[in-house]
Amino acid sequence: MFGIFKPAPHIGRVSDEHTDKEYRHLRWQVFIGIFVGYAGYYLVRKNFSLAMPFLIEEQGFSKGELGLALSAVSIAYGLSKFLMGSVSDRSNPRYFLTTGLLISACVMFLFGFTSWATASVSSIFILLFLNGWAQGMGWPACGRTMVHWFSGNERGKTVSFWNIAHNIGGGLIGPLAIFGMAWFNEWHSIFYVPAAAATFVAIFIFLTLRDTPQSCGLPPIEEHRNDYPKDYDQKHELEFSAKEIFLTYVLNNKLLWFIAIANAFVYLIRYGVLDWAPTYLYEVKDFSFNKSSWAYFLYEWAGIPGTLLC
Repeated sequence: MFGIFKPAPHIGRVSDEHTDKEYRHLRWQVFIGIFVGYAGYYLVRKNFSLAMPFLIEEQGFSKGELGLALSAVSIAYGLSKFLMGSVSDRSNPRYFLTTGLLISACVMFLFGFTSWATASVSSIFILLFLNGWAQGMGWPACGRTMVHWFSGNERGKTVSFWNIAHNIGGGLIGPLAIFGMAWFNEWHSIFYVPAAAATFVAIFIFLTLRDTPQSCGLPPIEEHRNDYPKDYDQKHELEFSAKEIFLTYVLNNKLLWFIAIANAFVYLIRYGVLDWAPTYLYEVKDFSFNKSSWAYFLYEWAGIPGTLLC
């Protein structure tokens, strides 16, 4: 089933005199690929939140119904990050990341161009569940790429800079929605304009991303930078089985459980704002669509300095 996601085979090793140059080039290339790629995921993640005021006003949905439908994204996203993460560990991120983004874009095109997609809570729930599952394919592929291309003593800086991609992509939904409304003069453009942009990003991912350094004829990053973990040996370069990943490195990791629980409470607030701010600003504060979209943009981009600082 996941044959197309298998890691690329190792090829003949690049000569020593060309290794540094090739590594510098490819490290920048793959970082830009996962940065732009993950920003693209956020172009098609929370579009539904901006569309909710129109669904309430024009199609008569209650907030309770839409809240139930929205829960599908979080449920599927959590399950997918857990289950698809193990698939990602043994997959080529070039294909894995591209596939997830294209699935999300297709869901948004369905919301934008078909009437049945928003005809009932059930149809909305199913499509949002599918979108949440595809969204869960984003972080694991990016995390796998950074581990293979950046060594231990530079990963903190690398991950912090990469992490602002979600702020950039999430914030750009607002301006794209404003552009779509101005150009097409109808609210369904909130879905299909960002979906079109995400499709181009998926193509960019496919053109720029690569699997491991070894698949490109380069040595492991630890060898290249002489930056080995204290307990490093050649087993670190092997692909683990799903059983090893879950039992040895996930389920028995107490620190990981503490971080996961803390993160769940952070997301209660974060997604509470992201999901309901457009409706609140429109109904309670009498914001126009343009103003609430710019507020959405500023909320996301305000997180960039904090991410870099931390």
